[in-house]
Amino acid sequence: MALLETDADLPGWVPGVMLLAGTIAAAGLTDYVLTSAGYETLGTVVWAVCYATALTTIWIVWLRDIELTGPENG
Repeated sequence: MALLETDADLPGWVPGVMLLAGTIAAAGLTDYVLTSAGYETLGTVVWAVCYATALTTIWIVWLRDIELTGPENG
């Protein structure tokens, strides 16, 4: 149970970094396997879909509520 207690103390950005790292690994390996098997186009499509899905998920879950405005001069 110690692992579960440690997980509760992780900062909110850690799951996003883990998702991105997992996406890089999965997309890269899948692209490599498909390209080696002669499916270059399918490998590229899978790579692009993996990245787009991960970035969309990161945006929706972690970055959507960030207010991107500069300081007010007034």
